Amino acid sequence: MEVVAESVAGIDVHQKQITVSILVGLANAKPKKISKRFETITCRLKDCGEWLKQRHVEQVLMESTCQYWRPVWQILEPFGFKMILCNPRIVKNIPGKKTDQKDSEWLSELARYGLVSASFVPPKSIQALRESTRLRKKITQSMTATKNEVHNLLQRSNIKLTTYISDIFNGTGLKLLKLLIDGEFITLQAITKCRHTRIKASVEQLFVAMDGILPRNDRRLLGLNMELLADFRRVLAELDAQIDEQIMEFNDLYLRLQDIPGISQRIAQIIIAEVGSDVSPFPDAHHLASWAGLCPGNYESAGIKHGAHILHGNVYLKSPW
Repeated sequence: MEVVAESVAGIDVHQKQITVSILVGLANAKPKKISKRFETITCRLKDCGEWLKQRHVEQVLMESTCQYWRPVWQILEPFGFKMILCNPRIVKNIPGKKTDQKDSEWLSELARYGLVSASFVPPKSIQALRESTRLRKKITQSMTATKNEVHNLLQRSNIKLTTYISDIFNGTGLKLLKLLIDGEFITLQAITKCRHTRIKASVEQLFVAMDGILPRNDRRLLGLNMELLADFRRVLAELDAQIDEQIMEFNDLYLRLQDIPGISQRIAQIIIAEVGSDVSPFPDAHHLASWAGLCPGNYESAGIKHGAHILHGNVYLKSPW
C-alpha cells in the first residue's frame, strides 16, 4: 500500500482521557510508534497539541465518538494539523485483544495509508445553526409527548373534548382545560363564556363531553403538563428568534431554497444547518443523497443483486419535523 503521510497520529477518544499513537517514518521504511495518554481537560489537550507539533505530525485521525470528539477537535484544529474524522461504523478494529492503545495505533495506520475517507465536519457557524435547529426538533418532540400525556389523562377521566374540538391546546379547548385545572364547577354558562363562535359543537355537547371523573391528582397532573407546554412555547419562541438571527449569514441561499416547491422556511433552515452552505465536500448529488441516507445500498454477490435498505444517514434531513 502507498503511504500518503509520513507522520500521522490516531486518537482513541473517551470521556476522561484520550490515547494518542503516532507513526513516524519515511514511506520506504518501517515507521516508529510513539504512544501517550492525555486527560481531556483543556490544558492537557493543549499539551497534546504541542506534543504532536513537536513531532511534526501532519494528519490527526479520530473516530466520531458521541460528543467526546468535539472538544478534542476544537482544541487541536488551531495547531494546523490536517484533521480527519471517521465514522466508527466503517472503521474495523484488528482482531485480538482490544485496548485503547491498539485502537489508536490502528487509526494511525489507517491515516498513514489513506484508507479512511473523512466525515463531513461543517464550519463553526453551521455547527452553531445545526445545534439550534436540532434542539428545536427535540423540544418539538417533547411537546408532542406532553400533549399525548394530556390526551391520555383526559381519556382515562372520560372527558371527551377531543370528540368535538380538534385542537384542545388553543382557543376554546385551552379555556375549557383551564376550567378543569382550576376545579371550577362546570355549567352551561361557564362553557358558553369559553366557547368560540366558530366551534361547530353546541354548548350542550361540550357540557356532556366534560362530564367525566377527574380526580384531584389528575387535575394537578393536568395543570403541570399545561405549565410545561407553556414553558416549551416560550423557549421555542426564543430559539426561533436565535435561528432567524443565525440564518441571516446565509440569507441568499435561504431565500433561494424556499423557491423550491415544498421547501418551507423551517425546512430550508434545516437543510442549511445539516448540509451547510458549501456542498463541495460532496462530489455530486448522488454522494449527498447517500450521506443523507436517502438512497438504498448496493449489494451484489455471485453475480446476483440483492435488495438493500437505506442506511441510517442523517435523521434530521430525512424527517425535518
